Amino acid sequence: MKLKTLHLVCGLALTMTVWLPLHAAEPDADDTKLQVEQQHIDKDKTEKTDDQKVDALAKQFSVPESTVQDLRNKGQGWGEITIGLATAQELAKTDPKTYPTLADALTKVESMRASGEGWGKIAKDLGFKLGPVVSAAHHARHETHETLHEERAEHKHHHEELGEHEQGERLEHPGHPEHSEHPNMPDRPGH
Repeated sequence: MKLKTLHLVCGLALTMTVWLPLHAAEPDADDTKLQVEQQHIDKDKTEKTDDQKVDALAKQFSVPESTVQDLRNKGQGWGEITIGLATAQELAKTDPKTYPTLADALTKVESMRASGEGWGKIAKDLGFKLGPVVSAAHHARHETHETLHEERAEHKHHHEELGEHEQGERLEHPGHPEHSEHPNMPDRPGH
């Protein structure tokens, strides 16, 4: 009986020795989603200029444009900037006594990233889940797209109005309003 127990314990210990490191190193689902979101943001090929992206992120996270530009000047990609701001925002919500402003929280997040920590470890160390960060990053990406589409639609609408205005001026011929489109062509009955 003792020999069976010893084999069982040794087998279990061996299994745990192999299984635990493999599963402990795996990122959780939210960390994986966040990595995918970062890749989507970084690969975004919209026609939006850097200034427009800075403006959109500044508005999304209620920070000065200079904050976003500073992160960009440090060589961060748009995905990392977005996730960093979302992480700082979550930290400020989770621990407002220690991090009363988003700037305070962002400083902490940046120092942890600089020391090589991943997003999942940062969230765990600071006491919050990554789910809200994933949502905020996803929302920011879609908000940026919507803003771009709105700007394009507004631009198109402006040009259409301008085109109608210019076209209207070209078609008017004082003294001949009934023949404004083709002043030299007589009216043909039935047309």
